[in-house]
Amino acid sequence: MQPVEKILLIYPPSTQSIGHPRTCAHPLGIAYLGAVLKKDYEVKLLDATTENYRNVENLGNGLIRYGLSDEQIKKKISEYSPNVVGITCLYSSQLPFVRRICQLAKEVNPKITTIIGGTHPSFLADESLKESSIDFIILGEGEETLPRLLKRLEIDQDFADLDGIAFRRDGRVQINPRTRYIEDLDGLPFPAWELLPMKKYSTINLPMSTTCKSRHWVPIITSRGCPAKCVFCSSVHFWGNHYRACSAENVLNEIELLVKEYNIKEIQFCDDNLIIDKKRAKEIFQGIIDRRLRIFWNTPNGIALWKLDEELLELMKASGCYELTLAIESGDQEVLSKIIKKPLNLARVESLTKIIQRLKIRTHSFFIVGFPGETKEQIRRTFSFARKLRLTSAFFFIANPLPGSKLYEICKQKGYLKDGFDFETINYGKSNYETPEFTSRELENVRDKEAFVFNLSVLFRNPIFFIKRYLLFLVTNPITLLEFFRYRWIPVFKTFFRKRKSYQNQHF
Repeated sequence: MQPVEKILLIYPPSTQSIGHPRTCAHPLGIAYLGAVLKKDYEVKLLDATTENYRNVENLGNGLIRYGLSDEQIKKKISEYSPNVVGITCLYSSQLPFVRRICQLAKEVNPKITTIIGGTHPSFLADESLKESSIDFIILGEGEETLPRLLKRLEIDQDFADLDGIAFRRDGRVQINPRTRYIEDLDGLPFPAWELLPMKKYSTINLPMSTTCKSRHWVPIITSRGCPAKCVFCSSVHFWGNHYRACSAENVLNEIELLVKEYNIKEIQFCDDNLIIDKKRAKEIFQGIIDRRLRIFWNTPNGIALWKLDEELLELMKASGCYELTLAIESGDQEVLSKIIKKPLNLARVESLTKIIQRLKIRTHSFFIVGFPGETKEQIRRTFSFARKLRLTSAFFFIANPLPGSKLYEICKQKGYLKDGFDFETINYGKSNYETPEFTSRELENVRDKEAFVFNLSVLFRNPIFFIKRYLLFLVTNPITLLEFFRYRWIPVFKTFFRKRKSYQNQHF
């Protein structure tokens, strides 16, 4: 092993369903790692999604790749000449790009050590290490493990006992499961914002939430983990099956730094659940007011509806909240309780939604259909429930078995997975399994139709917001908007209006 002096941390190119808006958000994973490593090493961050995000390649199966090309990434590696290349793999669909980047690094210099991390390799380390150009995998969070591994490598000390890593030894894969997690999140430095192209995110203006109040936004994460055990989610297992959080003071200090140093005017809280600890949440929101930070904020990753109440909502509004993503998932209580295992009462959802709307906070929502055991009638109730709430906007996903999720275990055990199922081609508009209740084609058709009907209702109920939303896409990414209408709206429009009768007879 050569001395470790220069480290290149890469967020790979991304994938998206054709016609859906692309996102270019600050990659917090490598930003946290960069902040930890820069004390001892020269570190460079490369966001290969945001850099040249207009470079688009059709991958087939309804997916596109966007970001730097292989040649451009190889050139970046060669110019920087690092000793270590680390790549995060947030989504399974990024794994082919991660493998290719490791190959490119070895082509530049075979002595470069390649280390990957993220959800997919953490749950499927054995399979991921079949790629010979990958040297190590960090399982789960890496802010403590990665520096320890690098120190061992530098002094040629054995690393076989390190917690939370996977590697090959004598041709065999060794996996050391993660058993220890960072309990004091306040002890971590803030993300290395200065190593990211902050102005580009504002210029491109394609946040995870798809809309924003200000171009000057950033995502932050103030906690890790979630006490819920939803069947479709792998995040809770990635973070160690328990909830940990930064103190309110720490969160406020980070927001204040972003406001003062980077002129940030909007915070997107990307926690799995921001308000699980209501006392901490109130301290954060009251602190935003007391410090006069004057920001907008939203929760694009969802909010724990079962923790909301009117008092908390009023404080959230006063502190700058303009939109809440309500992770409702299903409009059928039996599906929520017995299939998804989400601790949510739909009766409370209706009353809370009315309070949120009365406070003039936008209501975005996530719904997921097509779980094993879910009936066609229950799926219909979900779409009906979404319309009944009169939400500002909503996304309708098809349930897909992610690595590390209980849903994957169920589908595999029952033999529901389609022949040739591949995590790397998961598309939330497509179904990767079939159940006795419905075929994948039936599910995809009804999802497309109902998403169209819902968005049409939003247009008539709130035309100003609808037009503003799509004008943003037109200005920032006109190609995406054209793809959206060509590949999503037009086919569904034809199906719904020209063949409505036969559609209803054949599907649901």
